[in-house]
Amino acid sequence: MTRLRLPLICECLLFFVPLNIYGIGDNLATGVQWALFRYQQSYLGNSLITLQRDLSYVLEGILKGTSAYSILIWFLGAILLVAALLLLAYAAVQNDARLVKPAGLLTVTGGILFLAAMLVQYGPALHGDHGFSLPLGVPLILITGGWFTWGKFCDNEKDTRGDGDAEDHDCDCT
Repeated sequence: MTRLRLPLICECLLFFVPLNIYGIGDNLATGVQWALFRYQQSYLGNSLITLQRDLSYVLEGILKGTSAYSILIWFLGAILLVAALLLLAYAAVQNDARLVKPAGLLTVTGGILFLAAMLVQYGPALHGDHGFSLPLGVPLILITGGWFTWGKFCDNEKDTRGDGDAEDHDCDCT
């Protein structure tokens, strides 16, 4: 159980890492973006914009084109990151190390989608007419997901649970 708490804690911490520092246009606005929200400063004032609000802007037609595609891709990445967190929580509760690898794959895929969203919005150089993007936290997501995918999180030993019964945990740690 203790060995499975570390991936869960690391996955939780990913939600507190700034993933993207960005600028819009010719310094019309700048901001910092996390997985589920962003903080933006512009000449109109400061804003805390949740992913739900961004998604509603797309669905209402306020945002269109590459901005809309970028938000939709970011939303899919956030869903995968939340799914990985839930899977790791379930793995920790059930003491099932086999679920860490699928959670790692979800985390890596979410990180790739976050990077793809930035590429769609700002272009292959992450700098263009729309502004610029510095994907600070995305490499950390990819490294963490890779660690979950290729790391070993089981001991292949008998584990004594609280009820006194010893169980073999046969998990494939390869």
